[in-house]
Amino acid sequence: MQVTTEQIDPCKMALTISVEAEKVEAAKEKAFRQFAQSVQVPGFRKGKVPAQMARAYVDPSRIKQRAAELLVEPAYKEAVEESKIEPFAEAELEMVEMEDEGPFVFKAFVPLRPVVTLGLYKGLALERRRLQVTDEDVEKQIEEILTRQAEYPEISDRTAQTGDILLAGLTAEVEGQEIPDLAEPRDTVIEIGKNIPDFDAALVGMAIGETKTVDALYPEEFADENLRGKRATFTVSVKEVRAKVLPELNDELVQKIHPTAKTVEELKNSIRENLEKAADEMADNELEFRLVGEVVKTSQIFFPDVLLRAEMQADAQQISERLERDKITLENYLDETGKTREQLEKEIAAGADVRIRNSLALSEVARTDAISVEDADVDAVIAERAERARVSPAAVRAFAEKNDQLGQIRDQALTRKILAHLKGLSTVTDKFVTTEELAATAGGEAEATQIQDLASATEVAAEAEGAKKQGARKQPSAKKTDETEAEPTEAVAVSTE
Repeated sequence: MQVTTEQIDPCKMALTISVEAEKVEAAKEKAFRQFAQSVQVPGFRKGKVPAQMARAYVDPSRIKQRAAELLVEPAYKEAVEESKIEPFAEAELEMVEMEDEGPFVFKAFVPLRPVVTLGLYKGLALERRRLQVTDEDVEKQIEEILTRQAEYPEISDRTAQTGDILLAGLTAEVEGQEIPDLAEPRDTVIEIGKNIPDFDAALVGMAIGETKTVDALYPEEFADENLRGKRATFTVSVKEVRAKVLPELNDELVQKIHPTAKTVEELKNSIRENLEKAADEMADNELEFRLVGEVVKTSQIFFPDVLLRAEMQADAQQISERLERDKITLENYLDETGKTREQLEKEIAAGADVRIRNSLALSEVARTDAISVEDADVDAVIAERAERARVSPAAVRAFAEKNDQLGQIRDQALTRKILAHLKGLSTVTDKFVTTEELAATAGGEAEATQIQDLASATEVAAEAEGAKKQGARKQPSAKKTDETEAEPTEAVAVSTE
């Protein structure tokens, strides 16, 4: 057997494999005998037809195909051993030649292991950009807690005003195009003051039973970039108007809604503590994100296409499962996000590429600097999960073992250890920043997503504080005018919350 090799790229090798004519003839003969067993000719029992007679009933092309199948696996295995290469995954095979006589030639495109040459990963200088927690942030959380305890009495002696809650039938179109879910009137819960300005302004002064057509312009800074600067037309039919009455913030209320705080001051201190903790965690996450990005940027990283395809397939499966769980079709999802299938595939590919490069770079740092996971590292992750879930570490470990998740925990522990190692090799300077400053320094789409998460940290950090004792958040008990359940305005893509 003859084997020639060609390096296609650092992670793909082409093997041209030529199998000797003698082996080819033997494989063809074996293939013929297999097919001959099923030949039926009058006067002969099945499988007992003489070979010369049976040949007239067996298609030569089928013999060639079956002979190739018999030859490929052992020939490929021998070629790999002879070439001393280590395949990363299954090869792609391509038939080259199989004549009636002579050798059988085929190609195997063999994916090879990723190749990583680390760039600069020691002595990096980065800023740890941490959001400054302000009194305003604490007051926002207080307002959220009070809102969860609010009462919503129905109003009949005045028109709607800012802060009121409306139950309204709503239809909408953007730039003349109907929104699929709002082509027909849909009962929707709307809080005046939480939406785009034109929409809110038009709702003020409306009365029960009134219908109004509202022309509204989406601001350039609207969260959904697909709607920025676009004009929309809403038809609003008011069915109920309810006031939002917040309870008085006092020590008695604090003791009712908070697990440990006894006074208003203690509540505020607890909220600030949680906000500071969240800001620290988000600052660390953002620092690690940029740190790994810097390592990847200066490194040479090659990996086989099969790795990217597998990662993309896993991402697509997750999206599919999420849509199925939310009872949303892919077509509706694409309509709502304003994307085409091609754009979605490109986003999936880009995200998969980033994750693979990050993972390979971190793995190479671990290999180069001999970083490994100890049992104590795994115990630390388990203990943290246990504390967060308020269960014992033994319970977390038992659950992980039962659900085959210990490997994931070890991977998480290793990633943390590598990141801590990289931070220890770098010069990190703390810097307090505002949300706007963070957004202004975002260096790309992926980092912008991180910034968006960071910016929301002070808005959600104390969510659990008010929910631990109060139970489910109160909602206006809007009457139903039909069988359609009322939806919040977030479903309309008009809310700025």
